[in-house]
Amino acid sequence: MIPVTIILGFLAFLFQGMAIHALMGPQAGVEVLLGFFFWQACASLLTTLFYAVLWPAFFALPSRASLLHVFLTCQFLPVAGALLFLTEMAVHRFLKPLPDHGYLGAADTPEFNHHLLNRITHGVGSRLLAKLTTTEAPLASKLSAVVTLRSMPLRYSGQMLSDLLADSSDEVRLLAYGTMDKAEKEVMKQVYEIHHQLAALPAGQHPLQLWMRMAQLYWELIYQNLVTGEVRQHTLTQIAHFAHQVLDLSPEEAEMWFLLGRCALLHQDYGLAENHFLRAQQLNYPQDRLLPWLAEVAFLKGELHRVPLLLKGLRNSARMPQLQPLLRYWLP
Repeated sequence: MIPVTIILGFLAFLFQGMAIHALMGPQAGVEVLLGFFFWQACASLLTTLFYAVLWPAFFALPSRASLLHVFLTCQFLPVAGALLFLTEMAVHRFLKPLPDHGYLGAADTPEFNHHLLNRITHGVGSRLLAKLTTTEAPLASKLSAVVTLRSMPLRYSGQMLSDLLADSSDEVRLLAYGTMDKAEKEVMKQVYEIHHQLAALPAGQHPLQLWMRMAQLYWELIYQNLVTGEVRQHTLTQIAHFAHQVLDLSPEEAEMWFLLGRCALLHQDYGLAENHFLRAQQLNYPQDRLLPWLAEVAFLKGELHRVPLLLKGLRNSARMPQLQPLLRYWLP
């Protein structure tokens, strides 16, 4: 039985000859040109099939785009295109797969030498974190790092300060606790004051501004990483409670929809978070603050193709320079 490859190759060669013969004949006109394109298309198709069948088994199969490339090249480069790919196939037939060396192994994790810490002149944030997390670091170095943390916004340093509550040094733990406790008391003082105002109001009143302020203050506890564990869950519940109270009477409050979206995102309910964010977008919530979270929801849902589309609106934004590395990564 004649192999399929020989049949395909013979037919491709035959049709290519017929295409050239139709073009080089004594007759002229549109019919001749159409006849040439017909035979050339047949020859190109057979050459493409011949190319696919002869592809070495140890290579990845050619994609549809690759096969289309072969067809178009043969179609618009008569004879030369076929010779090009025949030469490529001949080279591939002589290539051998690379030997399998098996598992190469992994390098050991390098050890960190804390004695060289003070010689580092770049990466201030990383150096600060290294001082706090290195168990062999001198106490004075750790204390200076904690003092530096106290001057930073808690939304950046809150998690590190929380981790330091388990440090082996009493001085470090006290400094970290004092910083977080002071910030939490400042927020809770305002919460208690508004609670007293709400309790003093006559029944039947709907203090939307106070409810909004309560939702914002409880969110501040989350935003600054001042609460963890069960207290954090209770705080999220309080945010949702006051936000829904506001939206039941005034559904046009975009910020409350935004806060509900952030809460849903923390609960890993990405569909609900996206719905809340889209509702805030409909109510003209600032795009600079909203689009990054919509992009994050799309990323967490696995819809990566939507991320650049959402971030495109922030390309010329100057209000949030910290997003520029993110934009450079996702946007061409």
